[in-house]
Amino acid sequence: MIKKISALAVLLIVASLLLTNSSCKSCKKEDKSVSVDTSSVSLRPANSITLPHADTAVIPVLAKVLDEAFEASSKKDYNKLGSLIVYRGPDSTRYGYAVFNAKNSYDRKSLSITAEVFNKWNRNVDSRDYARVFALDQPDGRTLPVLEVIFVSKKSVDRKFFGFLEIDGEYKIADVTSNL
Repeated sequence: MIKKISALAVLLIVASLLLTNSSCKSCKKEDKSVSVDTSSVSLRPANSITLPHADTAVIPVLAKVLDEAFEASSKKDYNKLGSLIVYRGPDSTRYGYAVFNAKNSYDRKSLSITAEVFNKWNRNVDSRDYARVFALDQPDGRTLPVLEVIFVSKKSVDRKFFGFLEIDGEYKIADVTSNL
């Protein structure tokens, strides 16, 4: 009989605890919403390069100019190569706004050196991949589309960035670099 009373007592205690409000402090906490301003949060990894975007539709146009320049370099066609490269020489009136002229001795020497370098980059290359394009604003208000070109061979992978400017309504090679 004592077992029945103690079992009944335990049952009553458990039932009363279930029916009354819990005294647990964590159960009585109010749900406090916290608002976080995410407008300044960036999902970009730290120390990553932020490059301006350019229209990817221009890649085939720029690639065509490069293909023509590489072909002219291999054939040592300095007239054609000169027509594809923005002038960078001592004549300040032409600098950045005209193309090279193979009839001029300074221009011809510059084109010869450029052709040698282009031929070196293309020697033993299995493929030339035109990876991406981005745009850089210039101080004179023009935009410089930059095309990343990857030269792939069995022994190495080499990357160059070709910058283009528009001269007389057509893109011309304005600059080349290996690093950004």
